[in-house]
Amino acid sequence: MEGFSSNFTTTSSIEDESSEDDQQPHVDMSFAKGFMTFVYILVCLVGTPGNLWIIYKLFRAKLWSGASVQLTVSQRSRIYIFALACSDLLLLLTLPPTASYNYNGTWVFGSAACYIIRSVEIFAKLFSVILLTVMSLERYIIVCTRLRHVYRAWMSLVPLGIGTVLGVLVPTIMHYLYLQHFTVGYEGSEVTWVCLPIMTNEVFNTFAQYTFAVGFIIPFAIMTACYILLVRHVKSKYKMRRAQQTTTLAKSGKEPRYMSEVRKSIWRIAVFHFVCWAPFWGFTMLPNFIYQIDQYLNGDHEEESGGESIFLVYCRLVANCLPYINAAGNWVLYALLNVDVRKHIYNQPKKKRKFTLKFNPVNTSSNC
Repeated sequence: MEGFSSNFTTTSSIEDESSEDDQQPHVDMSFAKGFMTFVYILVCLVGTPGNLWIIYKLFRAKLWSGASVQLTVSQRSRIYIFALACSDLLLLLTLPPTASYNYNGTWVFGSAACYIIRSVEIFAKLFSVILLTVMSLERYIIVCTRLRHVYRAWMSLVPLGIGTVLGVLVPTIMHYLYLQHFTVGYEGSEVTWVCLPIMTNEVFNTFAQYTFAVGFIIPFAIMTACYILLVRHVKSKYKMRRAQQTTTLAKSGKEPRYMSEVRKSIWRIAVFHFVCWAPFWGFTMLPNFIYQIDQYLNGDHEEESGGESIFLVYCRLVANCLPYINAAGNWVLYALLNVDVRKHIYNQPKKKRKFTLKFNPVNTSSNC
């Protein structure tokens, strides 16, 4: 799922492709492809070691203690972050073949790799979103509701299972069923291998709308609602605590530091998620609307590529890259900036070596 707008096509679009190529002026896209390939490689080099580091550190420091019967809130949070790092790592590992495909314009990795890499790609993208949604839902339930007294770790498996089936497996399987590895060739040109799902317009619209709903709209709405309610709950608890304090202490109107940290953390999560996914889905769901805006703003004054301005082409390429940037940055946002995870990683008690002091018996008797 490199991008519906670039890596998804319909049967009618293939039939019309050759005629459109003759009618539309084109510009050299070598620089754009080279620039995006560089960005893909940079994202891979930043995100892959980071996610590997988080996976290694959490695994080495133990995600949970075997002595405890019930998982604590912190332990469950670390398990989610560990799973998120694994999912993001899988997505980033698909970047090298994706970058090669975009730059060369042909799929050189064979049929099996086409089906495996593309399926892993869409699975990892959607599964990361589901994990983040379940994390926000669990935080809200544990912090803001009375269910925290009866909440158990297995209860998180219910929304996680429903989200995985409806929001991950259904789109992934549907994508796999329509995925094809085939050749496209024109007279006087080399044969090009393509790895794309071929769908009719009706099937594509249904698939895109369903994936948009379960992969962005519903998760983002749940996360937004949970975090807004979480902030309101923390503020109300703070006001109640101030009201119960003595008059002298209550005069201080300064908010405690933890409230500011909670707000900043939630803002970072919400803004980063929205910025990385909204442009991608915008180009996916509203390509004609965006194209009309581009034509209205630029008209015939801008140099065009396939009927689109160069600016729109770059915007589309950047939008397709943003989900990978999201995967490369999640480990910083959810692990490196997470105080609990940092303490768990760095404050592990070091194994102390046992030193045994051997005392040789001393003969105190003197020979006369």
